[in-house]
Order: sequence, then C-alpha cells, then structure tokens
Amino acid sequence: MRELPDGTLALEDCVTRRQVVYDKAKLLKLVWTGQLTFQEPIGARGRIAAPVLTTLESLRPGDRRKVERKLAYLRGMTAAHVSRGRVSAIKSVICAVAERIGDKEPPGATTVSGWARDLDTADGHVGVLVDGNAIRKRSRRLSAEMERLVTAVLARVYLNRDRNSLTFTLAVIRSEASKEVEAGRMPARDATVSHATLCRRVAALDRHRVLQARFGPARARMVCRTSMDGAAAEYPLQRVEVDHTPLNWVLICERTGLPLGRPTLTVLIDAYSGYVLGFYISFYGAGLTSVCGALQSAIRPKGDTTSALSLAKAWPAEGIPDALWIDNGLEFHSPVFQLIGWDLGMSLTYCRVRTPWLKPHVERFFSTLDTLTLAKGRIHKRMANVVETDPNVGAAVMFGDFVRGIAQFVVEVYPFQINQRKLARPFDLFTEGIERRPPVHFPPDIDALRRISAMRRVLTVGPGGVELHGLPFGGPELLDMRRRYGKSFKTLVKWDPDDLSHAWIQDPETKEFVVSPCRWHHYAHGLSWNQHLLIRRFAREELKASGAIEYLEQARLRLHSHWMESVAWKTRVDRKRAAITAGYTSARVLTGSEPQETAGVQAPPCVVAPAVAPLCQEEFETIDL
Repeated sequence: MRELPDGTLALEDCVTRRQVVYDKAKLLKLVWTGQLTFQEPIGARGRIAAPVLTTLESLRPGDRRKVERKLAYLRGMTAAHVSRGRVSAIKSVICAVAERIGDKEPPGATTVSGWARDLDTADGHVGVLVDGNAIRKRSRRLSAEMERLVTAVLARVYLNRDRNSLTFTLAVIRSEASKEVEAGRMPARDATVSHATLCRRVAALDRHRVLQARFGPARARMVCRTSMDGAAAEYPLQRVEVDHTPLNWVLICERTGLPLGRPTLTVLIDAYSGYVLGFYISFYGAGLTSVCGALQSAIRPKGDTTSALSLAKAWPAEGIPDALWIDNGLEFHSPVFQLIGWDLGMSLTYCRVRTPWLKPHVERFFSTLDTLTLAKGRIHKRMANVVETDPNVGAAVMFGDFVRGIAQFVVEVYPFQINQRKLARPFDLFTEGIERRPPVHFPPDIDALRRISAMRRVLTVGPGGVELHGLPFGGPELLDMRRRYGKSFKTLVKWDPDDLSHAWIQDPETKEFVVSPCRWHHYAHGLSWNQHLLIRRFAREELKASGAIEYLEQARLRLHSHWMESVAWKTRVDRKRAAITAGYTSARVLTGSEPQETAGVQAPPCVVAPAVAPLCQEEFETIDL
C-alpha cells in the first residue's frame, strides 16, 4: 500500500484487508521462496501477463530472432526519444532500423507502437514480445473416433511382446479406419492419420510403460534406471559390494604344465572409497567356498601377504564390514552364508535382479581388468571375419604368477588411479576414512575367523566320531561329550572349505567348539572341500564304469536265491535226510575236509541189504535220540 519513512513496506491482505508491515529484505525472501504472492487490486489498470516460459533460453532459434527484431525497432525508438503516439516519427525510425539490420519486410508504425505499449504495460518484461505460436499448445487434429481407434490399436498391436513396428501398426489403423468408413460410423475425411502423427502419439506415452510392454520389466528398469545416490557411503566399510566374474585368461598348472581353464574371481570393494578389500581366485565357480575365501581375505590383516609377495605399497584393508550388498546368487541365499553374516554382525542387502547399477564400484573394477597387458592365453569375444586363436594353446602364465600379478594390480595400481568424479584416489580416501573412523571390531583370532566363515552342518557324533562325506573326524577330545550325551548325538559341525585337516565340533550344552582332526591326516592335509567332492565323484564314476555296482546287484540276487533254496524243504524229515546225505559231521569240519555242495539236489533214498536192515533201522533210531 505504501512505503513507511523507516524503509519498511505496508501490505494489505486481499481477503481480510488487514495491513501488515514487512521489512524489505524479509518481504523479498518470502516472495522468492513462494510463501507470499501478490494480486492486483480490483479495478486496477490492466496489464499484459508475460507468457509462461521456463526461461528465455527455451526459445527456438527462429523465435529468438523474432524477439531480437522487435527489440531492435523498440531500442531505435528509445534512442530517438520517440514516444509510441508519434506515428510519423516512428516511420522514420523504422526506415533507419530496417536499413541497418537488413530487414526487407519492415513492420508498420502501428505494429511497432503496439509492441511498445505491450512492453510498457508488462513492466519491460521481454517475454511479452514472444510470438504466441512459439508457446501455444497445439490441439490434436484427429477426431474423437479416430483418437479412440489409434489408442486401441496401439495398445493391441504395438504395446505387446510381438514388437510390431510402427509401420505395421499404421497399416492396421488405416485398415480398421476404412472398415469404420464403410460401416458409416466415421466420415471419410477423418479416417486419415500420418506416420509422423503416430510417432508423436508413441513419444507422448510413458517411456517405462512402452518398454515394459514390448521388452519386459527388466529391460524397462535398465533403460529408465536411476540410482539417486543409492550407492553412496559416509565412511569406509559402511557398505561393501561383493560379486563374482570369470576371468578372461587361461592359466597353466604349476605341477603338470597343462592348461587349467578360466578361473573365477570373487572380490569385495568398499563403496566409500572404491578400495579393494580382498579377493579370492579359484576354479570352484561362484559358490559358497569362493565367498568365504574372499571374506576371510578382506577381514584379516595383510601385512604378511604384502611382505611375502614383495609389494611396494601397503594393503591397509582389514576389519569386518557393516553391510554387504550382494546379488541374488544361490550362495548368498544359503542358510550357511546368512549365519556367517549373523556371526560377524553384518547386514545383508540383496539387490534387485538385473540391476547392476546398484553395485557400481565392483562392476567398474571388473571393467578395468580388461586393461591388463597380459596377452598370452587371453580369451577374446568372437568377431565375424576374424581368425580366432585358441587361448589354451597360447596360455603361458602359471596360476601362482597370475595370483601375484592380480595382487600387485589390486595393491599398487588400481587404488592409485584418480577418480574423475571425486578428484581423489581410492587409497587416499580409504586411509583418511580409516583414521577418522576405524573398523568396529575384529575377530578374536584367525582361527575364530576361519570358524565363523566356515561351512557348517548338523551331523551325528557316533562311536567312530563324525563322518563328513566319508572323512572320519574325532579322537580323545570327543570322549567327554560322549560320556555326557551318550554314544550317539547330533550337534553342529564346521569345517574350513580350504583345509579339511580338522573340523570344529560344538558341545550341545556349552556351545563351545572342540578342534577335532581328521583321522586320515595324510589324505586330508591341505585338501579342500571341492577337491574331496571331486575325488569322491571320480571314484564313484570309476566304480560305475568298472561294473562294480552291477556286480554287487547280481551278487545280492544270487545270495537271495541261495537263501530261498536253502529254506525250500517242506518237512523236518526232508531237512534231516539232506543233512545225512551231505555228510555233515564235526570230524570233517575239524579236519578241513568239507563236503562238496549239494544244494538244490534231492537226497537219494537209503538202500541197504535185507540182512543188515534191522541194524540200519536201529542206527537211524539212535540218531533220532
């Protein structure tokens, strides 16, 4: 309403007519934040509202040149001190400005005067000079019936898994439109639609819905994805990403010199710094053994590792992560892995299927492995018209040398590459973060770490100890538990998948673990779990190939037939007569002269002379007694 002598402003509420006094700076802040809006009083002089534009930079080049042309004539009027009511003076200014800017079709004096009036009533806002065609909302030229037909055909023909093209969809629309014209439900002039119009209709649809209908939800999520800072962490070991990948090199056995194939790399990377915490290379594939090995490598201190490999830089990664971000592999959903997370106090977060951008740091690390300069034995993607080399023939790197090379890359090369987004190195970020916030805790000892990350199963402890897939474990250390719980009881058994020389057996009452060695120590020393399973599988196949299983089944059938024939005698007299005929006496057994088998042969009748018949009868009666 007015400005007070002290510089404050008096405002009046449009509804209640109550006046409020505001400081000028406070009022501007409320207006800029949108908490206050101004409204023209009723009956005030009409003003021309500026067009709704986000910014003047959103104008197309042609529309911008039109605004510059109008401003050139208006600035000429201002420079000549000509008001908008002097028509003859405005004509002179138009001629001079048109000659200067090279305008072959200059506007009239009335038009320029109207531009000046609009700019004045809009308080000098240049947006009022924008042509209305530049910001107008174009109405759809199709009729309501044609709009419904286009919408229905797009939903039925284009938005499905058949992935029909827009050209085919347009042909279907025109065919159905012609049928509508023939039926008299649509005029002929409305039954036309162009390919460009159809393209605009599809572009106006929701992009995620189109991709989901044509390619499935996984493709739609990948194309329309956004992370929204979901992979950020505030300190080291707050979020650790875990994943597997097959390496693109064929390695050679150090003992035999034969190609072993492509190993699998399991790695843990800190999301805060991108620093590699630990890795595990094996030929086991993406399984629980690989995850346990990588987890042990990430948690344990690595001073001995760096000194043994003669690495130039330290590897300060150690400690238990707060949370693991993992995918939906079967090894991560196993009860054993979930129990490992509970024992170590780690939370497990499962990323959605086919969303690799939720683990960006580990995926980026895998992509950098292709920059390694190891050319011998490398596996390349197949390409057309290119002679492919056999990587098994060109393989020249031993497994141990390859592991040492990967360790050197992880410790000395990768953490010292500058992150262009953070303008920092992963090594610097990790060391500074560890100094600011050290890891929460460590396992009490390395054996406890091995036991926590070990595989586990509830087994039966019997008189011979514990049998784990044919391996016997147990000794005097189990006598106390057997006295207290009996000769047979069930309990939790743990074993290190990389070393089966001993196992941990839990006391059912005290929950303490007892170290129990394997009684086949020569076989189990340094033996891994996967090696043992492979050896058993090989032995089983060898027995199957040699016919041992078929022989056993046939022997069981022969034994069954023998017992059935042995009990085939019907009466006691028949059984006794068969024993007499076979000559079963203790003398023959003691002297070792066993009678030959007469199984299945019926005993012949006893034939004696008449003179000795009474004697024979008497002997039979004596034998009966």
